[in-house]
Amino acid sequence: MAAKYCEPCTARGMTPTASQWCTECEEALCSDCTEAHRVQKMSRNHHLVQMDNIPKQIHVSYNCPKHQQLPFDYFCVDHDVICCKECWPKNHQTCKNVTSIDIASKNSKQSQSFLDSEEQLRFILETLEKLSKNCKDNESRINADDEKILKQIKTIKENVIKQLKALEETLLKQLAEKKDKYVTSLKRQDRSIKDLSNSTKAQKESLEFFRDHGSEKQAFVSIRSSKPILDEIENKVKQLIESFANISLTFVESGSKEKLTDLGTIEIKETPCSFPFSPYKQRQSQVPVVLKRNITSFTHIYDIDMRGEKLTVVTGITVSDKNTLIFCDAHMKMVYFCDDNDTYQSSIISPYKPWDISTIPGTTTAVISSRFKPYIQFLDIERRRISKKVVVKQSGGYGVDATKDNIFVGTRENIQVLDLWGNLKRTVRLKYTTMAAKYCEPCTARGKTPTALQWCTECEEALCSECTEVYFCDEHDTYQSPISSPYEPYDISAIPGTRTAVMSCRYEPFIQFLDIERRNILKTIEVKQSGGYGVDATKTNIFVGTSENIQILDLSGNILRTVRGELGDYSSGYLSVCPNGNSN
Repeated sequence: MAAKYCEPCTARGMTPTASQWCTECEEALCSDCTEAHRVQKMSRNHHLVQMDNIPKQIHVSYNCPKHQQLPFDYFCVDHDVICCKECWPKNHQTCKNVTSIDIASKNSKQSQSFLDSEEQLRFILETLEKLSKNCKDNESRINADDEKILKQIKTIKENVIKQLKALEETLLKQLAEKKDKYVTSLKRQDRSIKDLSNSTKAQKESLEFFRDHGSEKQAFVSIRSSKPILDEIENKVKQLIESFANISLTFVESGSKEKLTDLGTIEIKETPCSFPFSPYKQRQSQVPVVLKRNITSFTHIYDIDMRGEKLTVVTGITVSDKNTLIFCDAHMKMVYFCDDNDTYQSSIISPYKPWDISTIPGTTTAVISSRFKPYIQFLDIERRRISKKVVVKQSGGYGVDATKDNIFVGTRENIQVLDLWGNLKRTVRLKYTTMAAKYCEPCTARGKTPTALQWCTECEEALCSECTEVYFCDEHDTYQSPISSPYEPYDISAIPGTRTAVMSCRYEPFIQFLDIERRNILKTIEVKQSGGYGVDATKTNIFVGTSENIQILDLSGNILRTVRGELGDYSSGYLSVCPNGNSN
């Protein structure tokens, strides 16, 4: 933090308030010292800043951290480090590109490194803002989840209570039915007992009467006539005893109540951030930034000898992990191979017209889409043969690409996501409805009025047949958003290690550079006869198919060389190095 008082005056025992800060001397100055500082020869070119404009913290040291009393005097281009006069002979004496820091820092504010540092800081701050927003959104989601779960628990509780009440009503009804049944049975048995008891008492009274008051004859007749009645009564008593049972009601608790140990659990589901983070790749250039300019022509360097092979239309291009250049010719039904020195090696015949091609990273396999057939073919790059084919419905004449985990195949209405064995994993469906506007809106913005044929629900604009779009999905293959392309995009390839992709166009001789993170077209470059052909990229080159050859460009779009093949009745391809300045 800058000092509050003037530092030269403080050294003399005075404490006037500082008003300026010298960035070279790293000292606070009062108004008097400021005037002296501006006129002294050694400090008149120093940069003075108002104290109010100085950040609270300045994390810059102009002295060497190893030799703290020595300032930085040199810059080593080879190691991209600044050093003092003690570090230079120890660590950089053998380096060829060591220069004075005064020379190296000339126009540094306009250098690519300075702009890259600003861009890197902006990138980090934007990422931190996204993280902060993500934290707040996550907190809001947790609070919303809490309310949702509380409602779910309340609902479960109410359902359990409702179920218990229903079970209680069932048990009470069952108890009443069983009680009524057996009480009624007991009452019926009791009536039978009373009837038998009355009959037995009547026979007893009759027998006692004849015993006490009747004659012997009457007693004899009474005994004989009552015997069948007594036997019948005794038989009924026996039957009654056999049917009689002591009834009792008991409640047997269900064992299922022990299973209700909880209503559920609260689980935590952690998922990665919804936005990917790739560290900003700082450039090393120390030269001033050159203003962007439109490239209108290319310099033709040399052709690649195809050794008599006929090459009519290059529809797909890819480069293997070992830098083998592989490209397809749909008309000839051929797949061609060149080594890492652009030397043509061999070709194979494809069972179907090969349309687009992509290598599977980390393997020796490439996948090829077919022109008119619903197949993708697996190509063994080392053995140079088709190893197998897989049916992918409606995939004829569309693009194909691959990552280390998945194969992406374009079809008529969606994108099929396959595993590396060709098994379908999921489908990314594209969203279109009927249009609302009469004319194509992207074309209308360019002064043209072609009739609109489709309506994009995400962009909310009408599109003609040529203004198809570029779609983006996240790493989980979740559809995110499209952008409109000025020209109909045909093939696309990401440039490894960057946030840029290149696209070829369907009918126009252009390639477009796409910023993947910002999702906009950066620039458009003309590549003659490239309309409707494949494009691929490595970390150093861009390969563009044309109607007669393959153009190899650098990552800025400048042409480096051409792979030329025999066309029609031409005798052969050839290798020629043209003088500098010849345009292709």
